[in-house]
Formats: sequence, C-alpha cells, structure tokens
Amino acid sequence: MIDSLDGGISLTFDRVSTDRVSRAESVAHQVSELISRQNVQPGARLGRKSDLRDQFGVAASTLNEAIRLLESRGLVEARPGPQGGIFVAKPTAQIRLSHLILGLDATSLSIADALEIRNALELPLAAHAAIHADREGLARLERIVRRMGELQDDPAEYLRQNWQLHEAIALLSSNEMLRTIYLSLLDTARHSLRDVAPDAHFREAWQENWALHRELVDAIASGSPGRARIAAERHAPYAERLNDTIA
Repeated sequence: MIDSLDGGISLTFDRVSTDRVSRAESVAHQVSELISRQNVQPGARLGRKSDLRDQFGVAASTLNEAIRLLESRGLVEARPGPQGGIFVAKPTAQIRLSHLILGLDATSLSIADALEIRNALELPLAAHAAIHADREGLARLERIVRRMGELQDDPAEYLRQNWQLHEAIALLSSNEMLRTIYLSLLDTARHSLRDVAPDAHFREAWQENWALHRELVDAIASGSPGRARIAAERHAPYAERLNDTIA
C-alpha cells in the first residue's frame, strides 16, 4: 500500500497487477476505484505525474496512457504548471438514451433538449428520404444497420453507428434548412459526448432497439413516405433527463 504525496489529501493505492489487463488499464481502474471508495471530491489533487509514477511503479508512457483513459472517462484532468498535477474532474452531465447512459461535458447546455428537438425532426426527414433516396444512399443505410446488428456487446460503437445512420438519412433530404438544423443538433450531442455506458437492461432491450432501426431502413427503402414516418415515430428514442449538471 502506498500513500500519495499530493500534499492535501491522504490517498492509498495498491501496486499494479498485470493479470489479464494492461498496466495502463489497471492503473486507471485503481484510480477510479479509490476516487469512488474514498469519496474524493472534484478538484482534489491526486499528485504530480512523477508522484503517481513512483506510487504505481510504472513507466511514464504507462502512466500517460492511464491518465488518457481516465480523462476520456471524465474522471480526472491534468493541469500544467508548478501547482499543477492530476486532479479529480467535475462529474459529467448525464442523460439516458435508449438504455444507454451518455456522459456529457459538464459545461454542455441542455443536450437532452437538443436530442428532443432532433427526434421531432426525424419524421419529416424519414419521409424525405423515402422519396429521394437513390440506390447508393439506400446501400449506405443498409451497410450501417447491418453493422448495428453486430454490436450488442459494444454499446459505444452501437451508438456511434446509430447516429451515423440518422446522419445518412438526413443527408438524403432535399430540404437544406431542415437537414442543416438536424445535423447541427446531432453534432452538438456528439461533440459533447465523453462516455457511453449501458444500463442494466441494455442487453435485453438491444434487439428491440435494433429491430426498430431495421424497420426504419426498410420503410425508407419501400419508397413510402407514410410508412417511413410511422417507422420514425415508432423508433424515436426517449431521452430521459437524469441530470443536466452535477455541481
């Protein structure tokens, strides 16, 4: 057991185990656990990089990779300068989307509202796509939805392909203003995204969610705007606001 040298709070780390996980992932996991277990508050200093390298007994490259992993999960932030080091980050905002928990930048403004507006625009976009889709556009939709059907064990990639599918549908619309607004809302959410995690029921609900997207693509391919609107309405995910910001 090794005490940190952060000069403010007393933290205890275990030596890194390399069994079945990389050294960097092991360090990241232990830091995450100690933040949770010891209820370390946002803004607390975990130490300088040199301190943490000594405490974990790892090389600089390994520690840097661990910090990158932790930063991508919104758990820590690195600050430069004499008073810098590795600090516990402010928690991200979160919303629930189709059995996925989306972790967003804490500074993001009402992403749930942006997604709600985006969902409302999907009905006319689906109808436009049914009218205007060409062979190449339909082939792209088919490739994406098939790929989604292979991702029940990868929720982050499933969400990425999901949003890529809706982007591809929007690009088939002839209404430039509608298309631009929709893609802007999609980009707002996508650029604010820091983490994706499945809830306890993701595996149970995944098949149904994918089937709704499968039907949406089939409806667009049918060329019937009415069928496409119905499919879009049935599929529209419900964005449940868990919390906008966590102070």
